[in-house]
Amino acid sequence: MNLFRIFYCLFLFKIVSLSGQNDEVSRMLNKEIIIWDNDGTIMGSKNPNDPNKIILPNIQNVMSSTKAIHVLCSGCKTPESELQNFDPQNIIKRITALMSQLPIQVATFSPTIGGIECYVIIKKLKTNDIVIRKAHEEKRYQHLIGSFKKPEIGMFVVIQDILKEEFGYSMNSNNSLMIGDTWHDEHAALKKGIAFLDATHIHNMK
Repeated sequence: MNLFRIFYCLFLFKIVSLSGQNDEVSRMLNKEIIIWDNDGTIMGSKNPNDPNKIILPNIQNVMSSTKAIHVLCSGCKTPESELQNFDPQNIIKRITALMSQLPIQVATFSPTIGGIECYVIIKKLKTNDIVIRKAHEEKRYQHLIGSFKKPEIGMFVVIQDILKEEFGYSMNSNNSLMIGDTWHDEHAALKKGIAFLDATHIHNMK
């Protein structure tokens, strides 16, 4: 009987613990702006060229159920990504396809070694038209060349400007959240002064 009680108490503790974790995640998701990493967070592959990527668990439900504007921020200075430059046109094609499946309004990515380029994909609110911009060619971002890949915050600066100019959102530490799966994502968020949530909390939500 005592053994049964021990197992029963452990079972209840696990339920309460999971419930508490879900409540905390839900609280953190109550933001105006949510910035998502892509590979390993939204999509289930670390290889940008993988044709068999799948959208990871709970991503679609979370994006659809929150009132936030959703932004994708892709590109980290990892050993793998720093070995080659990726074709930006292929990435644009993949991300625009993803934006047709998920409620993502803005996407930024840095496809080149050293984080010297930053592309922006904007889905217009009223028309859903897609606009492509090259932030690295704009005069105001010249000082950020080399800092576009996470853990640097170049893409975050671009995102902040786009959200204000295109959608009227003022990105700040109180209304913004970064969701990612690597230390690069977390460090970039901390440098920018916004909250960070590990993507596993989303994938494991019950």
